[in-house]
Amino acid sequence: MPTEPAEADAVTESAPPPEANPSVRRPPRGSGWKQRAPEPVRFVWDSVVMGWRWLTRMRTALYLLAALAVLSVIGTFVPQEPNVPTTVSEWRSGEAGPGVAVSQVLDAIGAYDMYGSVAFTVLLFLLYLSLTACLVPRIKAWIRLVRRSKPPVVRRVGARDETASFATDATADEVHTHAEELLRRRRWRLRRHDATPDGPAAGGGPTEAPDATGGTAAAATTHGTTAVRSRSTPAQVAAEKGLVSREGGSLLFHLSFYVLLAAIVFGQLLTFEGQRGVVEGEAGFRDTAVSYWSYSPGRWFGEGDHAGWRMELEEFHVDWVRDPLAPGAGQPTEFRSDVLITPSDGSEPYRETIDSNQPIDIEGRQVTQLDWGYAPRVVVEVDGEVVHDGFITPTLEDSGAYRGAVKAPAADPDVGLDIFFYPFAPDDEELGRPIPTGAPWDEAPMLLFQQYRGDLQLGATQQTVNELDVSALESEGGGFLRPGQELSNEDVTVRFPELRRWVGFQVSSRPAIPALLAGAALLVGGLIPALYAYRRRLWVFATPDPARGRTLVTVAGRAFQRPDAFVEEHARIVEELSSRVSGSEVTGPEDESGPHGTGGTDNGAIDGGPSDRIDDDGAGRRDAPSPEHDPQPALHDQAATPDDASDHEVARP
Repeated sequence: MPTEPAEADAVTESAPPPEANPSVRRPPRGSGWKQRAPEPVRFVWDSVVMGWRWLTRMRTALYLLAALAVLSVIGTFVPQEPNVPTTVSEWRSGEAGPGVAVSQVLDAIGAYDMYGSVAFTVLLFLLYLSLTACLVPRIKAWIRLVRRSKPPVVRRVGARDETASFATDATADEVHTHAEELLRRRRWRLRRHDATPDGPAAGGGPTEAPDATGGTAAAATTHGTTAVRSRSTPAQVAAEKGLVSREGGSLLFHLSFYVLLAAIVFGQLLTFEGQRGVVEGEAGFRDTAVSYWSYSPGRWFGEGDHAGWRMELEEFHVDWVRDPLAPGAGQPTEFRSDVLITPSDGSEPYRETIDSNQPIDIEGRQVTQLDWGYAPRVVVEVDGEVVHDGFITPTLEDSGAYRGAVKAPAADPDVGLDIFFYPFAPDDEELGRPIPTGAPWDEAPMLLFQQYRGDLQLGATQQTVNELDVSALESEGGGFLRPGQELSNEDVTVRFPELRRWVGFQVSSRPAIPALLAGAALLVGGLIPALYAYRRRLWVFATPDPARGRTLVTVAGRAFQRPDAFVEEHARIVEELSSRVSGSEVTGPEDESGPHGTGGTDNGAIDGGPSDRIDDDGAGRRDAPSPEHDPQPALHDQAATPDDASDHEVARP
């Protein structure tokens, strides 16, 4: 049986991507070492191969992603030991949480450190491996498609194709040349094919010879019962668009999740975030682990990774819209910090300004204004001895007051003050006392406090610098002070000598930000072509018409997505091509006649019969007939896609 020469590098159709969910069990091939190996070795090898095939399925990646989501939900609702060790200790002891028994189960599965547990790490590794195994074959197939694929050549126009025809005085070669220039300018992938007669039918059968019109006809009519005829492939310009961009956009979209997931994971491992409040004119703070009020390092961020620079707040500028009837009344119009920075190498200090939404960078650390408030200086004396002298940093509450606390464990027993600071509390002459307001400007500041004695519970309970645990304290009254005043209650004297401002700064290191931006760019860059690009094909036929002495031009095409948009694009291409070759009025498919229209002949094509295909060099062959007509079923072409199932006959190698 004669065979056709194989062309290893010739690809005329777009190859489909690898199967997303291939079968795990596949029949053995050949008689290699597995057939000669002992049964236990074959069992282990087959198990490994089946496991790898299961892991590389897209469905498996979705299962792993769902499992990671479940673990993340558990880590969200269960306190994590690296962040809140005190709360975790209370859950384990049964003082809080669901109880000791449930806590032991959570501890056994690593729920108190979910993101560092073995289960989370293994699932994450398997997900990366599965995504890699799914993406690499698809990317390789896409690259091979871009390098080697060509638009298909057809023998006739399908009934569902968008077609239009016109006649012109230009020759067929001139029409095809103009079509190439037009479509190349529109960034179509092109393939020009010259008319060539078919050769002998593959697999035996009657020989064929050129007919009177330059086509081919069967030299023998029958061999038993079946007559076989052959057809020629007309000259044409085949074009295709959207194949590369649509599949490439899909790959970029999936690749973006791979990059984003990697950036999120490694970003959480390497990140650092700390908060610290600084009072105007104070010594500031140094970039060390013990200097921050709130400290949240990543698992791979150590204390030695801090740079050690120092930052001081020289002055904080803030102002507001003071007119109560103006739009945005009470909103700040200025929010700026003047800071002095001393580099870690001990070089000359320099000044910087941190403005609203304009952070600065200090040796790879981003410094941002996070909060601000008033910092009254409070002095507490017990029996003439100073037990507290410093600035406090109260925070703003919904009532407009700044609430903080003074803790003096040096006294015996301890002294605690619950502080409420009002920036604007003018005196009411009729009532004879200050009237607290919610205005933020400090034109009439007042310090209101409640005094306690007893045990501050420092180290025994979890409390912030502005919280006062009064469970073991007894109240001894209180009062209010203006700047420069003092108030004595029994043996305790409280003074309010001066008022400044404080600013809360956030220092962060996020090395994964560039990778996150790259992943987001890949996502958008892949989503746009995946949504808006559409795959379409176009064929331009130019056939001489000896009867009229002109050339009949037929432009046919089909869109596999967004057909409405292709109708408009097809009309524009036909109109421009007609103007280029000075053609006559364009007609629709119902007015067509000739060898390429749906209303004409097909150069000997047999409707419903097996289609013909040609190689890139023009050598023809006949596809294998269907199993219904052939006692020996043909092997199906694995490179064919559902998109190729159309009315027209596609000439493919």
